[in-house]
Amino acid sequence: MDDLVEFMKERRRADEAAAAAWAARSATISAWAGKVATLLTRHQIPAEQTLYDRVGEQKVRIASGWLVLTTRTQSAGHPGVLKDAGILLTPSGELWQYDNEWPMSARLTPAVPAFRTAEGAVLKARCDWILDNVIEAFADALERNGIDVSELEEL
Repeated sequence: MDDLVEFMKERRRADEAAAAAWAARSATISAWAGKVATLLTRHQIPAEQTLYDRVGEQKVRIASGWLVLTTRTQSAGHPGVLKDAGILLTPSGELWQYDNEWPMSARLTPAVPAFRTAEGAVLKARCDWILDNVIEAFADALERNGIDVSELEEL
């Protein structure tokens, strides 16, 4: 019984540490997202990409903004097949991950998703993908649109 109690306490401490790290990283990335959105807006770069999800048979508009990352990568579910995935930045600084293998898009959350559930684990993995790839995507988007790093430093 003592082993179980100790395990549960240790798991809670680990979960609390992970939640704190997630919140800090998500807040930092979200702040950068706001700055990048401000610069893209200031330079009048049209936020013309629209992200849609399927709800039943209906196509539902989720968000509009800039595709800061688009990529083709190997499908986990279909070996040998490439899938489309990417990150959409909205003018309000929200970050969305889309993946054509999933029926719904995932928005970066300020709190760590409940990763001990199947749905939460998937959401966490997709948000991790945003966090792992968005910094380079921001740099690429700014350079692609002729925005100098000095403008970013001024914000």
